[in-house]
Amino acid sequence: MNVPHIKVCIKNFRVPLFFAANVVRSAVLCALFCSAFYTLLCTTSCASMQTPKRIFVYVTDVKKVYLLPPSAVEHSVSTMQLFEGTFSDAKKTSMTFIASTDCTEQKISVVMMNELGIEIASLLYSESELSLHSAFLPDGIKPEYVIMDFQNVYYSSVLLDAAYKAAGLSFTMTELDGVEHRFIKDGDVVVEMIEKKDGCITLHNYIRGYTYRLTELADE
Repeated sequence: MNVPHIKVCIKNFRVPLFFAANVVRSAVLCALFCSAFYTLLCTTSCASMQTPKRIFVYVTDVKKVYLLPPSAVEHSVSTMQLFEGTFSDAKKTSMTFIASTDCTEQKISVVMMNELGIEIASLLYSESELSLHSAFLPDGIKPEYVIMDFQNVYYSSVLLDAAYKAAGLSFTMTELDGVEHRFIKDGDVVVEMIEKKDGCITLHNYIRGYTYRLTELADE
């Protein structure tokens, strides 16, 4: 059996040898979680880096929406978040990691780390680059699908509404008592729902069968 070479980046951490088992466990869990998305997000010909022009995502099986530029962000965001994800596959796959997220008018940048602070993957979207780098994830994951969810969370509701209308879908945003809800619909069918409340973001994609929960971590 060929053993793949795994490259890890450790920033500002000194990891004792007895943590090695945790590192391996985190890598394995990450690989299992991402494999659950493999069928959804991959094709045999896709690459992990491309130059953004008119990149689209199939929000449903037949309707596609083009990515908006980074300048469409509603408010700049720079935060550390606890990411908890579940995917409704046969194994009910789940994964937890730390995400360092930056959304500005110039880029979306996400660095994913395990509990030891070891980098699992990095995602970048700017006017000139769309890329996903990882030694742990399966080849062929389409970064634009991940970026689309971040856009649905952080981008201007007015611009998102226009983008979804152009695809024959609808986007609505409501806010009541400090709780914001965002809905993407195909007719009367809810495709995706996002709730933003008290530093916690919950995203349910009902078509693809996955849930993200992003909880803002307090500064130490």
